[in-house]
Amino acid sequence: MKISKEARDIHYSALVVDTHSDSLAWPTRHGVDIGQPQEKTHMDLPRMREGNQNVQFFACFASPSWIEKKKVVQVTLDYMDSFHTLIRNYPDQIEQATTADDVRRITDAGKLVGVLCVEGGHSIDDDLSILRMYHRLGSRYMTLTWNNTNNWADGVLDEPRHGGLNHFGKEVVREMNRLGMLVDISHVAPATFWDAIATTIKPVIASHSSAKSVCAAPRNLDDDQIRAVADNGGVIGVNYEITFVGEAYRVAKAALDDEKSEAVKRAEKDHPQDSDSLKSALREIDDLQDEKVAELRKPHYTEIVDHIDHMVSVVGVDHVGLGSDFDGATMPEGMEDCTKVPLITDELVRRGYSEGDVRKILGENFMRVMEEVLTD
Repeated sequence: MKISKEARDIHYSALVVDTHSDSLAWPTRHGVDIGQPQEKTHMDLPRMREGNQNVQFFACFASPSWIEKKKVVQVTLDYMDSFHTLIRNYPDQIEQATTADDVRRITDAGKLVGVLCVEGGHSIDDDLSILRMYHRLGSRYMTLTWNNTNNWADGVLDEPRHGGLNHFGKEVVREMNRLGMLVDISHVAPATFWDAIATTIKPVIASHSSAKSVCAAPRNLDDDQIRAVADNGGVIGVNYEITFVGEAYRVAKAALDDEKSEAVKRAEKDHPQDSDSLKSALREIDDLQDEKVAELRKPHYTEIVDHIDHMVSVVGVDHVGLGSDFDGATMPEGMEDCTKVPLITDELVRRGYSEGDVRKILGENFMRVMEEVLTD
């Protein structure tokens, strides 16, 4: 990996804060030890150090499929247990932080920093005492929704039921403010976003969202939302997911998804009584879809910086950061894992960002918000 000496000097002396990865899924669901080098993951402790990804927010995600099984809290706690096991097994390499002071103390000691967070407000099971329990275990942000609409907030890819946040949803925001827990507006429906902005008295974050003006994915933020986060004093972590980064790829992939959906409908119509034939047809459809998707040109990692550029042009440099979505997304060409993050620094330097501004984007912007919001 070739980067300039200037970029290398900046990157490896900076606080690099990544506000979202799904890497805890590997130990929690598959028994993989991310304290050791891995081949299938985007991130493990040795590669975090190699890429100087030294401050990592680790998400705990209980799929909405667990809601009806009444196990969302158990699954969330399983993720938290995996995190604490990682910390316990590698105390010389990584330590948990719950405040900005912790982050600086731990990195000064030469260790990696892990911060817990919760992805999806459904994981509190509509109970503020569970939110408080997560906070006591070290969780320092929660996305108000995942893509789904929960019982108190509308999600971005689901049918709205509340017109944003209902009364209890606003109580959740107020309690997070009181606890010293970051309110995360990634994944929320637009109405939920605006209700959260109107309700919070502290800065919010978008832990892993990109710019809709660059790529029109529903999960991305439009310019009015970007301005609102900045006016609130918050920060947006740019997401690396290829369908959030590259508009041409997103459109082409959506067309293939529609084509696959129609093929599935035809297969179900052609084999209404023959389950074996239907399964065989569906396998063929899946294989063909995989071949066609593999032929699409992936966005290049430099296109991540296009989103940073756009946000900086809208609100300035103080409200933009990094939120990779490693191990929860498909990465652009050249950003195959966390060892490649220095390439973002190199591209920022190449585009003329000053050292101070690069350091802000890499982590100091989030540190400012952490210092203002997070408490033990």
